[in-house]
Amino acid sequence: MIALHARAAGVDMATAELFRRSARAQAIPFDELEKGTYSAVVGLGSPSTAYLPESNPNHEELVRLFKLIRKRKVPSFNICYSMQLFSIVHGGAVVKNPAGKEVGFAEVRPTQEGRSDPVIGPIGPYTTLQWHGDIVESLPPGAVHLASSRKTKNQVAVLDGIHYLVQADGQAAIPAMVRSWLRHDSKWATQGTGIRAVELIREAVEHESYFRNTFLRIFGNFLAQALPPQR
Repeated sequence: MIALHARAAGVDMATAELFRRSARAQAIPFDELEKGTYSAVVGLGSPSTAYLPESNPNHEELVRLFKLIRKRKVPSFNICYSMQLFSIVHGGAVVKNPAGKEVGFAEVRPTQEGRSDPVIGPIGPYTTLQWHGDIVESLPPGAVHLASSRKTKNQVAVLDGIHYLVQADGQAAIPAMVRSWLRHDSKWATQGTGIRAVELIREAVEHESYFRNTFLRIFGNFLAQALPPQR
């Protein structure tokens, strides 16, 4: 959905697929980021654990990336694992969620600060896909807490006014992605959560337009803030 919205907004995207080390996969373009070539960065999730560097062979590259974009003041939208690692890199803490895994569709409610935030404020309370067992226990110093869910206090935050930290996987809240994730991760997702795969898919299908449009509105608001005005 991220690529779909970017194309609709007339935005050119470069994708670095770190998990696919092939001749066609682009590495993180550090030199271009240093030069200011890119107007924003989007970081996605991972099956790795943010506080276990050994779980991700690309850990050091991502640490370098998150340090660089903050130093260069490149706006970023960091989802799930990327939110967690970005938080750790900048002084936050990530732990296993004491409330248990948060899986399925759950409501996210803005804080007072979130209600006036230009990215999530116009949305109000919304429901989206959760798929995580770890949480950001403490945000990086200076980050503003924007939204919570029942099981996860730090669902959304923003650092320096330009780095958005988003725990939920709204970009994957569509039937095709939910089915794909269940094919690869069904045991983890259903064990101890009370979630039934068939019901999760049914909910994704029944409310597809809502879930899709909600994420695209949030991401569109981010792009409107992050990208230079069109001439």
